Amino acid sequence: MSDGRPSNDRHDVTLLLVLFCVVALVAIGGAVVLAGRSKREYDASNEVVPGIASRAPASWAGAHSPEAKLHRRLRSAVLAARASTVAGLGDACSVVEREALTIDERLVAAATLASPYRERVIATLQPAVDGLEAAVASIVALPPTSAGQDALDQAVVQVQARLAALAEARAELDRLDTPGTATG
Repeated sequence: MSDGRPSNDRHDVTLLLVLFCVVALVAIGGAVVLAGRSKREYDASNEVVPGIASRAPASWAGAHSPEAKLHRRLRSAVLAARASTVAGLGDACSVVEREALTIDERLVAAATLASPYRERVIATLQPAVDGLEAAVASIVALPPTSAGQDALDQAVVQVQARLAALAEARAELDRLDTPGTATG
């Protein structure tokens, strides 16, 4: 029987409905924040040089195509060079980063070509990635500064020679890409 007072059941249902709406809004807000952070982290993981946006497709972060694998190898090489604990190698690391960016731009451009051309151009970029990795391996293998300045200086000269050879190879590729030159 009703005595004119509102039912407690109706009040309880309204309270539960409001509570459900608040919890749902908090969950949706949290999901949006998490998705935004995940997207930024995913985009950052696709950068060859941290902090410098790459034109590489986001799918390359996990793709198995030759160009995607080379792209990830470039990123790994740059990160390894940056992780080197040897003092005084800032210039060498900067050169590694510039070369990696240049190679990556070529990979992105090559990926837009038709299949037979794409495969051929990417095959010409493989040695450049190998050379960059070899230069970084030389950097990482350098002795700490306490091992002696002569050993460090000699190792730096070797790294610079590898990077110069890599730049020379890239310049040769540029000459081959220039219209009106023989591509042999």
